[in-house]
Amino acid sequence: MSLAFIYRLNGLLGLFWASSLWFGADMMAAAYGWEVTRPMITMAQLLGTSFFFTAIVFLMLPNWTSERQLKKATKTLILLQFIFLTVQVFHIYTKAIPSGGMQYFGIGLSSLFIILFYWKSRA
Repeated sequence: MSLAFIYRLNGLLGLFWASSLWFGADMMAAAYGWEVTRPMITMAQLLGTSFFFTAIVFLMLPNWTSERQLKKATKTLILLQFIFLTVQVFHIYTKAIPSGGMQYFGIGLSSLFIILFYWKSRA
């Protein structure tokens, strides 16, 4: 498993999240017990668009850079992944979102990607 492959896997995951926010925002809101409103759907779709942009960067970065440059970029991207993970944990801790299997799976997946990025960027 190469660093480029991990980038592409992370990009595919981002595309999944983007499509979930674009086309399934009402289902995601219902899963959290939130009232579905038009402004909330709009915000979810805007967030989905940012996930889409980020996913494309993760998918394409291995094509745009050398292996050495990719390893260098990984340091910053690990930090960004860690911030994303911290926000997830914070929202569960403050009960802004309910805790449950889906949230813990997301935390586990984010942690796995941080570990894989770190491991493969050091190899």
